[in-house]
Amino acid sequence: MMDERLNILVVEDDGIYADFVASTLRAAGHEAAVASTAAEARKHVQSGRTDGVILDLGLPDESGYDLARDLRAHLLPAATIIILLTASLYPERDLATAVGIDMVLTKPVEAELVHGMVEFIRTRRGRGAAGGEGRPAPSPSLPRRR
Repeated sequence: MMDERLNILVVEDDGIYADFVASTLRAAGHEAAVASTAAEARKHVQSGRTDGVILDLGLPDESGYDLARDLRAHLLPAATIIILLTASLYPERDLATAVGIDMVLTKPVEAELVHGMVEFIRTRRGRGAAGGEGRPAPSPSLPRRR
């Protein structure tokens, strides 16, 4: 399972940042699609398999919290991981948890952290698909930012 290619959706309205995250994912052998709005993200999720979503908080048409709530409630399987990326120094972590976000990270992120997100998605997705009780505990293996 370690060599499994993941399908990850990057929802980010900053084109340069979206390209960085998506190209880092592709260089690691994964499929990466980019959506710059919540509407594009919904359309993508409805069109095929999505193993993980890396989601910006500040989208032009809707907040990342609202999109995550809708994706989690209506469009994604329970095992799909949602990671919120935000430029905010003080993200609302309680709200993030309440709407189904699995992890919150502050921008900017480096390639090493993107690779850590992939491992987090892979690990959590595997545990969730196995039918465990509730949502698994966060993985401690995500690399620390410097």
